[in-house]
Amino acid sequence: MAERFGLGLIQIDPQRGAGWRAGEIRDVALAAEDAGFEAIFCAEVNNDVLATTQLMGTATRRIKVGTWVADIYLRLPYSCAKTAMLAADASDGRFILGLGVSHQPVNRALGIEMPDPSGALRKYTLEVANWLRGEGPATHLPQQPSVYPVPIYLAALTSQNVELAGEIADGVMPIWWSPERVARSRRWIERGRARSNGRGKLELTLGIPTYIGDDIGALRAAARANLGIFTALPFFQRLMRASGFAEEAGRAEQGVGGDALSDRLLDAICLLGPATRCRERIAQYREAGLDLPILWPGLGVDTARDVIAAFRQ
Repeated sequence: MAERFGLGLIQIDPQRGAGWRAGEIRDVALAAEDAGFEAIFCAEVNNDVLATTQLMGTATRRIKVGTWVADIYLRLPYSCAKTAMLAADASDGRFILGLGVSHQPVNRALGIEMPDPSGALRKYTLEVANWLRGEGPATHLPQQPSVYPVPIYLAALTSQNVELAGEIADGVMPIWWSPERVARSRRWIERGRARSNGRGKLELTLGIPTYIGDDIGALRAAARANLGIFTALPFFQRLMRASGFAEEAGRAEQGVGGDALSDRLLDAICLLGPATRCRERIAQYREAGLDLPILWPGLGVDTARDVIAAFRQ
């Protein structure tokens, strides 16, 4: 049986300083499908992630496609649900709707305040799910349910939103976790699932930064260059502290960027090295309870292609 792998993309070209072109998005989605990946996901970073995911879905035939994640503050629940219905129909039921709150600096730049992120995520998710079931008042016409089921996954960095996902969602999408944190998350999931009114198993995915090669020092430098921007975000600073990296969190709060990411932290949350070494690390994640590793390449189309090639099945 083929191993389960997803691919998670931030579709920014570092040379151009702009997003990927539509042709590049289609080509990489097709390459991931041809290589045997189960799913391909796209982050909402200077793009419309629902439109991008629909593009990937119509370009492919078998691979699941999903948002990783859609910022709940950018769309009314009604609009999100209707677009998700179309994406699911266009992809013959292969669409996964990942939802999250994004980050304070990102939303603030767009004039959006987020005083209660977890409360907003709960309310939004339940409203989207209602619209997907065809519930809600008539607008131009009475509501209709989605032709295909639309699984909803929630972004989560710390235990609070993992429990929320366990209670109201079909899956959870953390990033920057070690295998040890994956193992600890089981009890958070169980607490949430106990309040879920009989939902089935929660799908635990994890976005794992992935850097393939033989020079570990150079790969760590690439990881710092790609991941350093996240150290300025308060949610990630809190995650570092909660994960046992208090010194690194303190340096992140001082604004040193990628230099806050110690070798110890990178080795804990990344796949670094030849593909065989990375696969051994993934086995540790699976043993800890991970269902679907989402391999997260560095920025750029070529880097994504390298990861696809390394994990071809």
